[in-house]
Amino acid sequence: MHFLTVFTLTLCGALTVARGCDVPLAHYKTMHCQPVGNRPDGCPERYDCPSITAHDSSKCYFNGKTYDIDQPVPDAEVSQFCSAACYCRSANPIAKFRCVHVDCAEFFKRFDYDNCVRQYSPQSCCSTGTVCGEERKKLATCELESEIYREGQRMRFKGNQCRTCICTAGFNATAIEQDPNCVETVCGFELFEEKQVYGGGIPVYKPDGCCPWEWRMPKQTDTVVKGTGSKPATDPKLQCKYGSLTLDVGDSLDIQQRAEGQKLSCSCQVPPLMHCMLN
Repeated sequence: MHFLTVFTLTLCGALTVARGCDVPLAHYKTMHCQPVGNRPDGCPERYDCPSITAHDSSKCYFNGKTYDIDQPVPDAEVSQFCSAACYCRSANPIAKFRCVHVDCAEFFKRFDYDNCVRQYSPQSCCSTGTVCGEERKKLATCELESEIYREGQRMRFKGNQCRTCICTAGFNATAIEQDPNCVETVCGFELFEEKQVYGGGIPVYKPDGCCPWEWRMPKQTDTVVKGTGSKPATDPKLQCKYGSLTLDVGDSLDIQQRAEGQKLSCSCQVPPLMHCMLN
């Protein structure tokens, strides 16, 4: 997986799950798919995703926007990926983005974690500076979920991997929705994995991750396992299509496990895409 797979934007709702929905949905939110209907479990019945169902291979798609060939992406929208000068270019079988990778100075230096802190801004990939020694002790502190951070540090939520806050003086853990330094993660797979995303792949998540770890392409050995009590949908929009297979909600794949100690489980939960969990 490319290490620069996420960037952040200030949003109100969490990206991993809808309210009460225990299904990873960050891929739908990143592509700006629209939820349709409501189920008793709190999940949408399905998502409407024009970039998937009406994909134009001569265009690029990123964060809900469509780009023509040679059209640039504003640097502010990709800087959190340590990328710059991105533009849409013609490619086979589908158009793709080309970007310049930005290396941060801290990537090449040994860091004294015991004596120093790196400071960040919400829109930065690279740190904005380093504070060490006695100056470090003078920094404001923040407490979040029983963890203590110093001013400028990134703070992660244990129960919501898709949210990050920057510690600032006056931080209030009970008012993060109004804090401009608290942001929701938007995944960057459209920039780097367009062949998989728009070539029939499905997202693979890790239990403690926000964004898809990778995208899995269909295999000829895949077969459908009918879910307990699942019934064929009368509306094809309430089904998941994967390669030559059609799955109803609750159905899963019988797949060949790829590595000892890792178990991949893939199922149709919220159409149109299946998703997998890597445990």
